Amino acid sequence: MAATAYNILINGKAGTVLNLGHDSITAAIEASGMAVNELLFAEPAEMEAALDRFAQSPHPLLVGGGDGTLRSCADTLSRKNKAFGILPFGTMNLLAHDLGMNTLDEALKAYAKGASETRIDAGEINGELFLCCASVGVMPEASVFREQHRTNNFLLMVPYLFWFVADYFERRKNARIVLQNGKRLHRFRSPAVVISANRYADTTRIDESNFKRNDLQGGELAAYIASTRTRVSHLRFLTRLLVGNWKSDPDLTELTGTQMTLWTRHRKEKVSVDGEVTDLKTPLEIKLKARYVPLLIPLREA
Repeated sequence: MAATAYNILINGKAGTVLNLGHDSITAAIEASGMAVNELLFAEPAEMEAALDRFAQSPHPLLVGGGDGTLRSCADTLSRKNKAFGILPFGTMNLLAHDLGMNTLDEALKAYAKGASETRIDAGEINGELFLCCASVGVMPEASVFREQHRTNNFLLMVPYLFWFVADYFERRKNARIVLQNGKRLHRFRSPAVVISANRYADTTRIDESNFKRNDLQGGELAAYIASTRTRVSHLRFLTRLLVGNWKSDPDLTELTGTQMTLWTRHRKEKVSVDGEVTDLKTPLEIKLKARYVPLLIPLREA
């Protein structure tokens, strides 16, 4: 698909959108040289109707928001077989990093040159679609903590969040989980389980994204279970999460498959689904949806 006029739908309540402001974002789009058919900043309650309208348009669609916004939009657009590209306006922007777009300007300039359509894998947990990952234990609790203590000073939040997570690892290190992968049962004591749609890449540098996937069409789920037992091992693992090489930690287990079931000792579990926290009944049923999501990816320069 050569460069053409895009419809652009942006979640008007995304944190980065509120921080930058509509005028600044509009100016950045114009400066990128991107051809635009329609630009819409929508309230969350308006997103579904806007998606229905844009899905019927012949113009390619870009969706702006965090990973949670992209997840909910993908759920709708996949059922309508409407491909979409992404503009990162979230906290983690995991899918944007997977596509090699680390900033909004990078994404705008990349899509301005054109896009091609592909289909990527997704996961599903108890009927909830996820594009990146679903997790139980520390990740949803950390998300709740971050929202309760949200501050504009990122440098202050990082140490607060780090020590919250370290303390959670110690308090919940004996949490029992059972993970069925195919026909085999695995038993762990773990404060953190993450299941991603395709494996995370190995990282060794602090300037790399520590949660980037090299292959979005690998056709597998990957479960990561942390089983650190001491405060020293908690800190070692968490430091590796920050600076890289976390997949080499001796207290981390990686399992791959296409369908998994997760049991805990609770009837309901707090689950982070692409960064959005929800309560789901156990057992948690997770399955791969191979090449389910139609996605626009920027054309690569020859």
